[in-house]
Amino acid sequence: MKDFEHVPCPDPVDEAAQHMEAAITIALRERAIQNQLQQEEPEEDDAGNRYCLDCGETIPPARVEAVAAVRCVHCASRREKQGRIGRQKGGAGRSSDEDM
Repeated sequence: MKDFEHVPCPDPVDEAAQHMEAAITIALRERAIQNQLQQEEPEEDDAGNRYCLDCGETIPPARVEAVAAVRCVHCASRREKQGRIGRQKGGAGRSSDEDM
């Protein structure tokens, strides 16, 4: 009997789980982008620069392309954190009037 080098075969269940996870991630990202676009119109100038709806700072083009951002990282993080705090306190997860 010859010794064969052990080459692991991909487990079909693991492979399917990886494909499912990737599909879910893509679907969630697309849904978030669509929800964001439906809820808020981005503020852009004639040159295509996009500005944060909260602070007015320019949003880097890579961020705009990746997530169709309408807020800079700082403002988006602050709003997300406030939403989590509101939900934890039993609120509806809405931001304060200052952020609206």
